[in-house]
Amino acid sequence: MQVELYTRRSSVPCEEAKAILDRVRSQIPFDLVEVDIDLDEKLRRQFDGDVPVVYVDGRKAFKRVIDEQVLVRKLERGRAFAMGTLDPRANLTRGRPVERRTKQIFAWVTVGAVLGVFANTAYRKLIAEPALEVRALEVQPESFPAPPFALVDLQGKPRTLADYRGKVVFVNFWASWCAPCREEMSDLARLAMGLSDHKDFAMVAISVDDGWQPIHDYFREQFGSVPPPFTVLLDVGAKVSAAYGTKQYPESYLIDRQGRVVAKFVGSREWADPAARHYLERLLN
Repeated sequence: MQVELYTRRSSVPCEEAKAILDRVRSQIPFDLVEVDIDLDEKLRRQFDGDVPVVYVDGRKAFKRVIDEQVLVRKLERGRAFAMGTLDPRANLTRGRPVERRTKQIFAWVTVGAVLGVFANTAYRKLIAEPALEVRALEVQPESFPAPPFALVDLQGKPRTLADYRGKVVFVNFWASWCAPCREEMSDLARLAMGLSDHKDFAMVAISVDDGWQPIHDYFREQFGSVPPPFTVLLDVGAKVSAAYGTKQYPESYLIDRQGRVVAKFVGSREWADPAARHYLERLLN
């Protein structure tokens, strides 16, 4: 495995990042490439304000702050893949969710394995692969009417749950101050773009921030002038969040075409993984 660390001289966060990588490297061997962005104008423009930035096997894993536990999980998962001991969809959970400004450990949810193989191909396509995806995403089955909401989006337009009647709706409760929420947001964007051809699918990210300013600041930092490829709403006071039963962030819910919540995801996920898209496409199809 290769880890790339983009850093700059005389930066306290960068020194802290090096210390974390050194500690983790003593447990899990990996090749470390350290790059000083001040030596390259292009890199300075790309990463200025974001360092330290860490890539794991070519994929951006952290910027500004490194979560040591999450880094260990990523490296252990990568090592298991390389050794052929872990299915790529074995676990797509990305660290811990947080309560409002307080971290908590979320509950693990498991789904029982299906026993018996009647026909190898049919079993793999209809049972085994979906079961792996459910296990990888740690899906918590639910069945209750989706609480209605009437909130305002980034452009100031009123939005209600009724606007999505007849669609499969993915609702994500998050906050700009929640590190796991921020970590999974780019993956949610990729998932939304990957499913953009499905006109009967909608993704809604509902923030529980206290106002719009930190949300605008976050998306400007994350996406620049390009709006996110999903609807963003503001739930001041977290009333809608509470109506869904959310106690930690991020939490996501899947609403079917009949308006019922059918699945819940506690904590962040690697939504850009093909298993996540396959899981949703099966529901859409």
